[in-house]
Amino acid sequence: MAGHENHGSDLPAAYAGLIGGAIFIGAIMYGIVVWTNGIFAGHAAEKQKAAVTAPAPARV
Repeated sequence: MAGHENHGSDLPAAYAGLIGGAIFIGAIMYGIVVWTNGIFAGHAAEKQKAAVTAPAPARV
């Protein structure tokens, strides 16, 4: 039958896809961690600034 010739193994392509996919997912996860840390660093700085500038409560 035409088109059913024996071809080489697809194992190298499978490993390339596995490694490439792992690198891609790792890069996405790293970006999310960096982005999240930046957001929380802004919150911490804002909280610290508010604590320094807040007036002391009045004593009764």
